[in-house]
This record gives sequence, structure tokens and C-alpha cells, in this order.
Amino acid sequence: MSGRPTALRSGDRVHVVAASGPVPAERFDRGLRVLRRHLDAELVLAPNIHEQEGYFAGSDRLRLQCLHAALGDPDARVVMTARGGYGATRLLSALDPELLRRHPKLLVGFSDITALLCWAWVRAGIPSIHGPVVTQLSTTCPDDLQRLVDLLRGEVPAPIEATEGTVIHGGTVEGTLVAANLEVLRALVGTRFMPSLAGAVLAIEEVTERPYRIDRTLTHLLSAGAMRGIRGVVVGQLTDCEEPETGRYGPTAHDVVVERLATLGVPVVTGFPFGHDPERNAALPFGARVRLVADDCSLELLEPVAGPP
Repeated sequence: MSGRPTALRSGDRVHVVAASGPVPAERFDRGLRVLRRHLDAELVLAPNIHEQEGYFAGSDRLRLQCLHAALGDPDARVVMTARGGYGATRLLSALDPELLRRHPKLLVGFSDITALLCWAWVRAGIPSIHGPVVTQLSTTCPDDLQRLVDLLRGEVPAPIEATEGTVIHGGTVEGTLVAANLEVLRALVGTRFMPSLAGAVLAIEEVTERPYRIDRTLTHLLSAGAMRGIRGVVVGQLTDCEEPETGRYGPTAHDVVVERLATLGVPVVTGFPFGHDPERNAALPFGARVRLVADDCSLELLEPVAGPP
């Protein structure tokens, strides 16, 4: 791990930013109340939380300014994201990684925020947490909320298990975890923000992408050589990724994932509880070492994602 943020302590400062899409006010307020109950922290809300410009939470310039303010705060331990949506990739070229290098802190989010997690790891060597955004917290199950809090506090939570998973290839492997939304990861191929997957365990999830689009995305990653040297893959939720009812036979999203990833010849397990399900999104430590025991359908964290206070 190149650099490690300090674990969250009671009274520490946590920034909440809106780096992508506009934030639905009611869901955000409910999630913020949950966050206040679970974190004894000073919460700082970005000025653009309630802004909207097209399908963004304000202009690129405004979102960048707010994100830089959060990343550069020397007294902050964590930057939580309000929601995903779309827009984070538009900011990557202008983001200053030196802010994060000087003041390492944990970024928390998933979906479109995958782009920021990859940027933090590739450009600054800082690990992060692939986990619930604020608008998801009011419906997230208690176990997943506690898992997020444990990771923020520098603890090592119990392994997560795929209770209904499919083992494509068995075996046990260890590696650095890279956790991402599948389509956002594909969008980073060919850019300087794409993380190397050599020696990594990749965790992927997806939402509202039809099976043929998932096939196309995985084929692109394979053809581009992005998965060369990968140690293993864990697949989370494929939420609303089926074809509409047309009466036509076709492979399911799960069928596509199994067929495409089987070509890697490394341990692959589907069915892990992270992604866009309103109730389940187990937080994962992007950039920390993990052990995938495919035959037991379990993923174990081998080190804390945050260092001691």
C-alpha cells in the first residue's frame, strides 16, 4: 500500500461531496441522519450538494472546486460521496493528486465514484473504500453499515461471503483489491487513470446494463489486455441487468459474466453482496490486500485500509 490514510476517530472531520449527479434531497437527508447516528464526526457538506446543472450536481468547475476543498483539508479524515450518477470522469484530468498525497484521507463511494477511487489509487497511491453513498444509507442493512464504520475506524471486518454464488474456477489467491463498477472501469481503459489489474483481485458490479452490453464491456477489457496478470475476480450484484420481456431467448447477465470470465482461467466467484441493491452493499477496501477462497465463496481482508490514529 503506497500511502495509508489515518483511521477515523471520534470528533474527526468528514466531508460530504457531490462529485457526479444531482443529489435527491429527501434520500440525502435520510442518509445524512443515518450517517450522523453511526459516526461521531464533524460533518462538512459541500456547497454544491443541492446544485443541479443538467445531469450534474453543478458545473464541472464548481464540482472540482468543492472536491479540491475536501481533498485539501488537512483536518479531514474521510471524504464521503452523496451519490453516483455520472460526471466524475469529467473531473479526473483537472484533479490535483498532490492534495491527497499531502493529506491522505479515505474516499468512500461506488458506481460512478469508481472513477475517483481509481484516480486516488493510480495518481496518489491512496487506498479507499468501495461502499455505500449517503443516499443509500437509509436503506442499507445494519451489518453493512457496521462494516463501513469498521473500515473507517481502521478495523478488519469479517470476510464477506457469496451465499448463492457460482464458482467458475476454484482455488485460493491473494492480491490487491480493485473494486469497480464494470462500465466505469471500461471507460478508463486507455487513460492514465486505469489501474493495473496485474496481481490484483478484481471486484465488479453493474446496474441497468443489458446482457449484450455487459458482454461487450467484458470483451473490451479482455481484448485490451486490461485483465492480463489478474489473480481472481469477485462479482457482486448485477442489478436490473436483464433483457426486457420480449419473448426472445437470450443469455442472462449472469450467463454472460460466467462465459466471459471463464476464459481467464483464474478463481472467479459470483453472487457477492455489494452493488446497487438498496439493502445490501458490503463495503470493500480498494487498494488493500485480500484473500479470495473461491471454494468457500469468501473474500477476506488481510490488512486495514486505514492506519492507526
